[in-house]
Amino acid sequence: METKNNSEFMSQVDAFSEEMQKFIEKYDKRHALIIIASEPDENGEISRQTGSIMGNEEEVVHALVGFIRQPQGRELLKRAASLSMLDSLMKSVLNAKEREERK
Repeated sequence: METKNNSEFMSQVDAFSEEMQKFIEKYDKRHALIIIASEPDENGEISRQTGSIMGNEEEVVHALVGFIRQPQGRELLKRAASLSMLDSLMKSVLNAKEREERK
């Protein structure tokens, strides 16, 4: 996830990501890291996100499993999945409406 016009926060997240990528590549490549960051825009109307997944794929899976096993992680994942499905549904409805209007 790339961001445009990075804030100081997002710039710090991206810098940390680059630093950790170098660390993982330099050493045994058995480590894994998942970074997810979000912040509201200046108006507080939308959010901007950035993130990365790096390192050993098997370890990434173990990290995700560990996150999902935590009660808070499980609930956050459910909310994110619901929001993603709602967003997809809204886009689908709007696209269908636009196609209908063009006829």
